[in-house]
Amino acid sequence: MKKMMVICFAIILAFTGGCSMNGSQNSKNGKQEEAVKPKDMDPKDLPQFPAFQDEKTREYMASTKEVEPGYYLLESKLKGFTMLFPEDGEYSDSQLTKENESLFFDSVDKKTNIVMNASIEFYRNESFIDDPDTMLDIVRGENKYKGDFQKLKSEGKNIYFASKKEFFNKESSPSYIYLGYIKSTEQSYLGIAYSFMFSCSAKVETCNQEPDNYEKKVKKILKSVTFNLDKGKENAE
Repeated sequence: MKKMMVICFAIILAFTGGCSMNGSQNSKNGKQEEAVKPKDMDPKDLPQFPAFQDEKTREYMASTKEVEPGYYLLESKLKGFTMLFPEDGEYSDSQLTKENESLFFDSVDKKTNIVMNASIEFYRNESFIDDPDTMLDIVRGENKYKGDFQKLKSEGKNIYFASKKEFFNKESSPSYIYLGYIKSTEQSYLGIAYSFMFSCSAKVETCNQEPDNYEKKVKKILKSVTFNLDKGKENAE
C-alpha cells in the first residue's frame, strides 16, 4: 500500500513539475518575444497600421501592444521620453543630436479627411530649458503666436498649452493649431516643445472640422508624455 502511495506521489510530482517547467518556458519565451522591438520584426507580423508598416516610423515604436484604443507607445531614439502615438501616425522628418531630438509626423483620418501635422522637439541638459518663459517665447516665434498659455499640471510635468485658428488663404478651410511646452517637474533641464496642426486634406475642398475633438486628442498625447529621468545629469552642460 505504501509503495503504491509513493508511486502515485512520484507521478503527481512528475506531472506538476512538468507543467511548471512548461509554464516557465512559455513565460520566458513570452518575455523574449515582447523584448523584440517592432523595428526588428517582420512587417507581416506587425499591426497593419502606418505606425508599424512604415519603416522609419516603426523605429520609434516601443511595442506592438495597444496602450489605448488607437494608440501605441512611442519611445524617442535618445530614450528621453515615451508618449502615446496614433496608429495612423507616420514619420515625416527628424533631427538628432547628442542631447536634442526633433520628430515630425503626420496622420490622416480617412473617415473625416482631416490631416494632423505634429512636431515634437525634445531638449535636455541646456540651461534655457529650465525657464518656461524663454521656451514659450521660442514656441511663439516658431508658430507666429502672440497670445498667452494655459498651465496644466500633470504627473511629473507642467504643460503649457495654447491654440489658434489660422486661414492660410481665402479659399481654404481654417487650420487649428495647438502649441506649447512641457516642462519636467522631477528633473532640471528637461522639456519638450510641441505643435499640432489639424486641417482638411488637400484632396477635398471642404471637410467637417471638430476642434473640440482635436484639443482632446492633443491633450491626451501631451498628458501621456513620460520623461525617462537621468539623475546623473542634473546640471546643464
